[in-house]
Amino acid sequence: MSHEITGRDNVLLMEGHPLSGMGNWHGLGETRTWDEELQEGLLVEDIKRVLGVGDWTVQSVPMADLRKQPSTAWSAMNTPAIQQLRDQGYLVLHGNAAIEGHQGIACGDNPPHYFPTQGYGILQNETLIELAEVFIEAGKVERGVDIPLLSAGTLRDRHLAFVSVGVPEGDGALDGHVARLMAMNLGTSHDGTCALIGCLAPFIVVCQNTFRASLLGTAPQEIAVKHTNAIEDLTEARMILRDMIGAADATDAAIARLLDVEYPQDRFHQDLVGSVFPRLYATPDKDHPGIQTRQTNRLEDIFEQYNGDGVPYAQRGTAWAALMAAQGYEQHARVVRTTGGKQPRHRGALALQRTVAANTAANGYPLAHAVMNTPLPGLEESVGTDEDGTVRTLAAVVAA
Repeated sequence: MSHEITGRDNVLLMEGHPLSGMGNWHGLGETRTWDEELQEGLLVEDIKRVLGVGDWTVQSVPMADLRKQPSTAWSAMNTPAIQQLRDQGYLVLHGNAAIEGHQGIACGDNPPHYFPTQGYGILQNETLIELAEVFIEAGKVERGVDIPLLSAGTLRDRHLAFVSVGVPEGDGALDGHVARLMAMNLGTSHDGTCALIGCLAPFIVVCQNTFRASLLGTAPQEIAVKHTNAIEDLTEARMILRDMIGAADATDAAIARLLDVEYPQDRFHQDLVGSVFPRLYATPDKDHPGIQTRQTNRLEDIFEQYNGDGVPYAQRGTAWAALMAAQGYEQHARVVRTTGGKQPRHRGALALQRTVAANTAANGYPLAHAVMNTPLPGLEESVGTDEDGTVRTLAAVVAA
């Protein structure tokens, strides 16, 4: 079953919200209807209920040493049926075998289903709620926006758990923000499927399909914490979530300035070819067709980002859109994928803070840095020139 809502699983979701997608397509979830006027999300009490908080916990179960059991508990290990299995090549432990270094993982009173080493750290479902509340509180306190809880639940008979919140438009408070109109999906597993993960996506989690597409796909992971003995220390994860949505006055001011700078797409294209690329890449010529091909592909990738979901339509034609396209290219197309197909990402998913606020070439985004620090002829009408007649850079505009 593609939804994998089985056994004792519970899923609760908000229908009718822009991020709800197909909603309760499987017909197995408990639903609430989004009220566009009230804009109130799911209640924390209901989220706790579907995640089993206060009802059951994830437990570590010792691997049984059958020497400590009554003889009747393991005498059956020497039956003809067991002997037949051994004859067929199966490894069947004797009743007095000791299993050390491993543990069983059980969800509530379900039988153990996963047997990792003792170094595996358990994470309770309640932690997902706590992390979501960090994100929600930062939005309220620092941005003045209400971020609703939109879905939560367990999958695969409690082996997976998730919580999704939705970032609103923010009435201007989130203009240009990477998380605006996106869902922050938080999820974890209790069977080794994945670590504790947080990802931004244009949809909430409502089933295994959406869990896999968001949290197990190739989307950049804002949070990724392995299940080790130290997993209960989530200080860094909380800080990342808080920084993602929290207000940063210098950065917000920089975004506002770049949104005000008119920069048509065709001029951006001309400036990339004529001014920016020569600073970073080999110049194409007829003797090296491969260089021309790479430049063509590079341009296609950049403008795919420019005209994609990462740059809202209303913001295209601005310097901010150009910067986001450059960063989007470097984050999603240029960056070499790491183990597991994941892409490295600036903590807090705010690469703009490195390029706009810090503005150093060592930020890991050389193309975006070049866009900010190269005099671009296509911007002359919008930003003017310095005393020597050189077009002002976007870095100078931001610093003004």
